[in-house]
Amino acid sequence: MSESPQPDQPERDQPGSDARASVDPGTGEDLSWKSTPVAIVLLDRPAPGHREVGDLLAEIFEGSYEVDPGTDDDPATGVSVEDVTVVATPLDLPVADGEASRYTENLAIWNGGESVVDTHCSQVVVAAFRLGPVGDDGEPGEPEYLDPRLETLRCELAVATVTAALTALPGAIAVSVGGAATTLPAGPYRDLVAGNPLPVPALVGVRAGMQSETTSCVYTSGLGRFGRPDMERLDVAGAPGALYGQMCDLIAYSLGSGTVFQPGQALEVGGPQPLLTSIETSPFTGQQVLRLTPG
Repeated sequence: MSESPQPDQPERDQPGSDARASVDPGTGEDLSWKSTPVAIVLLDRPAPGHREVGDLLAEIFEGSYEVDPGTDDDPATGVSVEDVTVVATPLDLPVADGEASRYTENLAIWNGGESVVDTHCSQVVVAAFRLGPVGDDGEPGEPEYLDPRLETLRCELAVATVTAALTALPGAIAVSVGGAATTLPAGPYRDLVAGNPLPVPALVGVRAGMQSETTSCVYTSGLGRFGRPDMERLDVAGAPGALYGQMCDLIAYSLGSGTVFQPGQALEVGGPQPLLTSIETSPFTGQQVLRLTPG
């Protein structure tokens, strides 16, 4: 397999990722890994207007979530998903620097059809924030404290929910998640989100393939923004599909249970041997990752 594209760096100029979030007030943990959850719907037509976006979301979420339509002055449409505010903003330009196309690399889900991403000419940017009550100055205050990893997961899932709805826009061809260095076809993305409480491939880049004529490998990108190291397995006898599924299961367990795997652990994965964890430099990303090897 070739080298992997790298996730976007955390946004520091967005609400919810400023200096107030750099340290956990409860534990003192450095939260520099946190970033604003963002996904981008790619379209092969001019950007939809705020009315089209707002009407679609109001129809899909009727009775479930409150939708605050955009205006001519402020075209961003807001959706309140429980205690998370999700904002969808149409932009009449493609994603810069060919980034969305690069993020299709080594993703089997495209099955050779990834060139369609090059045809996109507009986007709808979807971002999420947890905001506190509005004060006398008209500005939101601090939200109620929530474990930072749980907060991130809630916001990422809220983004995925609204993004999946927006793939129903005419001309939607793909969804790009820069923080995961992954771009997925619009239809499969929607199906993943609709069919799974934790749609791992829509949240994290998971790439599996043949490493040699007889062995497979799998590695992730984007777990860092959930406060976890990325993971990989190398030189495993067997088909890439089985490795892919096993890695998705491990990530789902970690995110869903709040577990953060540490170096030196033995992970039971249902095979004849546990997998031992160690910090190593990935041959695919060049980054420090948690490598899983049979114990």
